[in-house]
Amino acid sequence: MARLSRKDILQDFRSRSLLEATRRIIATEGFDAVTMERVARRAGIAKGGIYLYFRNKDQMILAALEAIASEMLREIETQVDLRVDAWARLCQLVRAQMEAMERHKDILRTLLLVRWQMSDRRERKKWRRLLRYRERHLGRLKAILDEGLKQKVFHPIDTAAAAFYINEMTISTAQRRVMGFSQSSLEGDTQGLMRFIAGLLSDKKSLNRSQENI
Repeated sequence: MARLSRKDILQDFRSRSLLEATRRIIATEGFDAVTMERVARRAGIAKGGIYLYFRNKDQMILAALEAIASEMLREIETQVDLRVDAWARLCQLVRAQMEAMERHKDILRTLLLVRWQMSDRRERKKWRRLLRYRERHLGRLKAILDEGLKQKVFHPIDTAAAAFYINEMTISTAQRRVMGFSQSSLEGDTQGLMRFIAGLLSDKKSLNRSQENI
């Protein structure tokens, strides 16, 4: 593995500083508040120097959101134990997603706005890099559901559609917390969500067994 030069290390540090500054502005003030000058000032970099890393504001915002999506996905995936059965793994994945969104709730409000923009076909192309992270997460959910079908833990279902629904329910649960509509703890909301999912996926016999693993 090649050793990074001092110049490479400095460039990486400055790039991450710019992305973190962009993230903070988005989280507190929204997209419109992001300017190259403000980001450079927060990151402690000369305004002219910012163009060595990003061509324009839109590229910088997208890079910041992509970094957040990548970080959240990594946090989620590291919490899944491949040695356990499909239901336990699904619980781990949903729980990890809830915890990741709780940790990043300052930016979640803005990411939810991006999700709405993705529903516009004209905007979807612009955000296609971010969509890859969602597709990766949906793929992991589908794989767990496929395994659960083979183990006869779940009812026969369209696993691609079910993965989509589970992801949307998890995001909606986190959104409810962000909007202040939930009085429950994170653990309480997570357990309630998992009981609801268990009722949708499992037959009565396996449901009783599944509840023990929530």
